[in-house]
Amino acid sequence: MMAYSSDIARLLTGQFTKFATLNRHQLVGQVANLDFWTAEVRHCFSVTDGYQARFEQLKAAQTKYVSEHQTIEFDLRDPCCIRGSAAPPKRVPQTELREARRSLAEAMYHFLVRCFREGLIEEGALRQECEGLGINVEATDLKYRSRAET
Repeated sequence: MMAYSSDIARLLTGQFTKFATLNRHQLVGQVANLDFWTAEVRHCFSVTDGYQARFEQLKAAQTKYVSEHQTIEFDLRDPCCIRGSAAPPKRVPQTELREARRSLAEAMYHFLVRCFREGLIEEGALRQECEGLGINVEATDLKYRSRAET
């Protein structure tokens, strides 16, 4: 089971991966909504980056509740149905969150580069969007432009 934080990153990654392969006439429709998509990526980065602090709050609240209410759990997989202390929440591995964030940044970048290469956004817009998201721009990615623009 995946965590919400990495799930939304993977969902957006899938969208941008698909967008980068669209026909030009389809791609232009996504460019029309670039502000929306950039805001979605920014939100997702905020969600993944804020996971640790939210998890610590969740864990502290749950631990306090279990302590104050002497909460127990039954292991229903055990034929004797042994009871014990309530288990602490399980944390999403940091590696999973980092990978989800990295993949999203890469997919968004490839989408933006494709838009630039098709002449649908200018270099300045590409750089501005990337800078706002903390994504580095590779100079070699800016060398090729579609003939449709020239």
